[in-house]
Amino acid sequence: MPLFKDTRTEKDHGATDGLTLIDRDVTLVGEIVSEENIRLRGRVEGNVVTSGSVVIEPHGSVLGDITAENLIVEGSIEGRVVVARKFELRPTGRMRGDIQAAVVAIAEEAFLQGKVMATERISTNTRARRVDRG
Repeated sequence: MPLFKDTRTEKDHGATDGLTLIDRDVTLVGEIVSEENIRLRGRVEGNVVTSGSVVIEPHGSVLGDITAENLIVEGSIEGRVVVARKFELRPTGRMRGDIQAAVVAIAEEAFLQGKVMATERISTNTRARRVDRG
């Protein structure tokens, strides 16, 4: 199944948190709101909001805004990102949009078109966002 939530325990694969995976052959149109970590190998056309971390693998892409605790970009993003802790744009990463994060790391070979604003740590609590929306 290409789109799934991985709920294996620490002894199964070394991770304690759940993981939502959008696989290479999936294009998801719409908003993702999660309290889990997210790994994108496919394409998301919409906003991504999580109190966990997001990893966009080399073939993954997001056309929309991302709010997360940490964000690693090896693929591409077109949109604004707000990251509570660390934003990392790796050598294969492409970013078109503004970045707001406490820590920003950009590899020499990466592509960035946008503004970078360093901030103090912010909250990415998805439960509080759901309450705010009504």
